[in-house]
Amino acid sequence: MNLTTQKRALLAAGDVRGLLALNRSLYGGATMMARGYNAHADLMRTTADGRDLDALFEEARAAVDIANQQQQNFLSLFSYQVTSPVVSVLQTVGGGSDIFEQASEYGVPQGSRIKHDVLDMGATFRWYDAAWKATWRYLADATEAEIVANASAIINADEEKVFKEVMSTVFRHTNRSVTDDRTNTTYNVFAFANGDGWVPPKYAGQSFAGTHTHFRTTGANTINSGDLDEIVDDFKSHGYSQENGTQIVIFVNASEGNVINGFRVANGARADFIPSSGQRFFATDGDLVGQQVPATFAGFPVKGSYDEAIIIESARIPAGYVTALASGGALANSNPIMFRVHPKFPGLTLVQGNRGDYPLIDSYWSHGFGTGIRHRLAGMVMQVTSNPSYTPPALYVA
Repeated sequence: MNLTTQKRALLAAGDVRGLLALNRSLYGGATMMARGYNAHADLMRTTADGRDLDALFEEARAAVDIANQQQQNFLSLFSYQVTSPVVSVLQTVGGGSDIFEQASEYGVPQGSRIKHDVLDMGATFRWYDAAWKATWRYLADATEAEIVANASAIINADEEKVFKEVMSTVFRHTNRSVTDDRTNTTYNVFAFANGDGWVPPKYAGQSFAGTHTHFRTTGANTINSGDLDEIVDDFKSHGYSQENGTQIVIFVNASEGNVINGFRVANGARADFIPSSGQRFFATDGDLVGQQVPATFAGFPVKGSYDEAIIIESARIPAGYVTALASGGALANSNPIMFRVHPKFPGLTLVQGNRGDYPLIDSYWSHGFGTGIRHRLAGMVMQVTSNPSYTPPALYVA
């Protein structure tokens, strides 16, 4: 056992006398006492304002659990959690092919299958981590508030990272691939319908071509009500509607949200924009029939509604883009995003350092996850531009 290992073993065992004896044998009593080694060891049990370091570590772990639950509020309404690199997904929510035929007394019905509606949908996976890197001198002088602030910053950074990866998947209009390390098999990680030759399944008598795309442009530099009509109508044409238990959610930046505020039937729109119940005050041109939409959805403040769609205004959506997602509900298998997690570590994890007596020293935060599209027809991005070709925003280019 080398010298460093001996010291760590004595510290871990709480054997202060043994540690003192070891230092006396190395440096002599006077020299060792001048170094103040034992005094530092005594200080390390609490922060500068008296909080126990072990208790703080456990509180940080508890904060991670709460953060994982809050993060899941958003993910659960737009994603479906998986642990494998690929999942076979039926790309329709109903209204399948007409496979039934009139029965006869002696006839046998023809065999049928809907294999063409099923796709093997891949999802990426990567590990991300952040080191705590707190020295014993920092911990000896730091207050509880300082340590909590550091932990909160890391938790917030993780939430931002997850959101950015999810939105990068939403805005990405090209397909990619993922390789399963265990089998060395490569799978497609598809984007939303992007005109790559895939023919969407028929729905309610409507058929589609292999050029069908959910990455579009408005054809003008300002959004108008017809653009929202196009989004809502397209979702309905694939079965993503209130009729089938789906909520259409349209995310916009304030620059587009301010224009949507003024959409009225009286001004030529197909529907009126109605503020949510969370808005402080609003006036209508007539009586309000029905109920306003709730004040929040998936943790986001709701701006209002247009037709069947909920409108959410967020600074996280780049100006000049409108993003629409169809939510089937919490963790519904019809949700548009596939969120891949590790089966043993499904969320942000705080791992203590190699010093059990002072777990915050050299501790680190780890999160392994990946994303992919689950339903190619349950999401759409529309760029507000006169350019006929879609270009993803720089903020979410992976």
